[in-house]
Amino acid sequence: MAQQQNQQQVQQAVQAAQQAQQAVQQAQASANPQQLQQAQQQLQQAQQQVQQAQQQAGANAQQQLQQAQQQVHQAQQAAQQAQASMQQNPNQNQ
Repeated sequence: MAQQQNQQQVQQAVQAAQQAQQAVQQAQASANPQQLQQAQQQLQQAQQQVQQAQQQAGANAQQQLQQAQQQVHQAQQAAQQAQASMQQNPNQNQ
């Protein structure tokens, strides 16, 4: 039972990471700073979910979670770059 619940937690964490990454990509495309901020919040939540799942997950799930964490990390970097470029040319999206 615990194992099954765990697997669900792992999958949710992985999905959260993917969704957060997509949110960042969408924010990049729209060049909307507000959207980017929401995406960054989503990333933080995803990271927490991944970390929680990591504490309880079995060895076979750790690899999945590691990938999810990398995904979140990459997306965070992308978000920071997007934020920087938005600050450099703020009137680009008007």
